[in-house]
Amino acid sequence: MVCLDFSLTSEQEKLKNIAKEFAEKELAPKARELDKNPVFPRDLLKRICELGIGVGAIIPKEYGGNAIGHLARILVNIEIAKASAFMGLALQTIPIGLWVLLHFGNEEQKKKYIPEVAKGEKIACLAATEPTGGSDIANVNTVAKKVGNNYVVNGSKVFITLAPESDVCLFTAKTEGGVSLFVVEKGTEGLILGPADEREGLRAAKVGGIRFKDCKIPEENLVGKEGQGLRAALKGITEVGRPGNIAMAVGISEAVFEKTVQFLKDRKFYGGKALAGLQGIQFTLADMYMEIEASKLLAYKVGWLLDQGKTGVEIGKEIAATKAYTSEVAKKVAFKAISLCGAYGTLPGFDLIRYLRDALETDASAGANNVCRMLLGKELTGILSLGG
Repeated sequence: MVCLDFSLTSEQEKLKNIAKEFAEKELAPKARELDKNPVFPRDLLKRICELGIGVGAIIPKEYGGNAIGHLARILVNIEIAKASAFMGLALQTIPIGLWVLLHFGNEEQKKKYIPEVAKGEKIACLAATEPTGGSDIANVNTVAKKVGNNYVVNGSKVFITLAPESDVCLFTAKTEGGVSLFVVEKGTEGLILGPADEREGLRAAKVGGIRFKDCKIPEENLVGKEGQGLRAALKGITEVGRPGNIAMAVGISEAVFEKTVQFLKDRKFYGGKALAGLQGIQFTLADMYMEIEASKLLAYKVGWLLDQGKTGVEIGKEIAATKAYTSEVAKKVAFKAISLCGAYGTLPGFDLIRYLRDALETDASAGANNVCRMLLGKELTGILSLGG
């Protein structure tokens, strides 16, 4: 017997409403300007964390988190992304490193790094992507050579969200024991953060590169054991990064849809009739709505499964499918919306172009959509894709 309950708890509804109110009052009015002149607003991030819906959403309270759960995190991140997708990306990526530390770090590392980041006082990033690897994070050329009680690191990372802003960086590197994970703080000699890339979407999230030039790191900065780096990074990306990307994509879709419907109801054509009354337009809106609702239900399912204690290994198929689907829907909905709104849809001040640029960024983030399709193909057939 299957028993399904689609209702949210009173606490989840409360958190969702808190996020919605904050997003509409404090984020939305600044989103356009921050896209035009991208500066990451640390004050707004800290405020979100103070409300109990930020970076520490799924972090235990003993480490400065809020422990609201994975589904609640998705709910609030959707609301944040509706107003400001770049902040949705920040809430997607900063917790990845904390999740990895929580599951692979020792007690000293957890107490040293997690609380300040969970409270929004510092920013952290996980650096796994390399110039030659893309979504293939096993393709690691950064090397950490053991020298006495230290590791000397050389190499580079690319496309790291908030790299130029980060106070704490977790990164993968090759060691004698295999690919390992390390934590390093801003200001360490030989660590070069940024500059930020010039990007079309999610501009204020400050995506950039990281370089290591004879960067000396004490051995106590090794997270877990040598050879655990890939497993640790994948756990963070699968259980935290992809669900965050899912929420961001759904938020973009909802924002675009709501703005488009309102415009079409207000816009009049011959005889003073609303454009929204045209059957062809209603058919397109109906298609958009159906896909957005499907996206939301898939997103909620991922959050619910994680709240049941399922791991990324156990539900990797569901997470990959939802990540790719919600991203594709966000891109499709944004394209359709611009077409429906005509010349207005292309105006920078109308915001649909901004949402489209942001939607396009959801494809590559947290594992490209085609990589998710490859993962799905392997799960469905038991055969590794001939493409990789």
